[in-house]
Amino acid sequence: MTKVAAGQQDNARTLAAYEQRAATYREQTGRVAASGDPFLERLDALAPPGEVLEIGSAYGRDADALERLGRRVRRTDATRAFVDMQRADGHEAEVLDVLTDPLTTDHAGPYAAVLANAVLLHFTPVQVHEILVKVRGALVPGGVLGFTVKVGDGSEWSTQKLGLPRFFQYWQAEPLRHAVAGAGFDVRELTTEAGATWDWLIVLATPRDMLGDRPSA
Repeated sequence: MTKVAAGQQDNARTLAAYEQRAATYREQTGRVAASGDPFLERLDALAPPGEVLEIGSAYGRDADALERLGRRVRRTDATRAFVDMQRADGHEAEVLDVLTDPLTTDHAGPYAAVLANAVLLHFTPVQVHEILVKVRGALVPGGVLGFTVKVGDGSEWSTQKLGLPRFFQYWQAEPLRHAVAGAGFDVRELTTEAGATWDWLIVLATPRDMLGDRPSA
């Protein structure tokens, strides 16, 4: 594994890995989400009524869970293989590249919440800032952003799980809090959850200019 600084070309390489191994990813990750996912339940509880935009829906596990909670979900992914997979399962899904595509259209958004579970870990800090600013503009007043990244330092290319290289950017809690605040969000929750291989940072945040100056939790 080699330490790198990723850019647009690196993101395309990561997407190519998902395109080739989408079925492997579903098999390795699990077809059905565990009932009562606390992260998704908190996102649902904090967000006002309305639609959720999911960035990086993959094969739809989290979207399924949110829909069981009563949310309407706009399912998107930059990997066409995942979009095709969800359509084959009977869901509406569309290709959306969070780096280059608008998040709102004449027919979609703004959103009560935006979910990016295990997605922003594939982007550099500069790209994460750009994405967070874009997300902030796609939320309704009081809307909620929820996302997760892996705990660690620096970045690397890893062939773990898929057998093809994917770019990963790791984070520590306080730099991540600073990055979220720097993009104009008020962090409502930032917690660490232990995983089998990696620990995860879980973030729920609301645009600061839609809240006033209430203190962070």
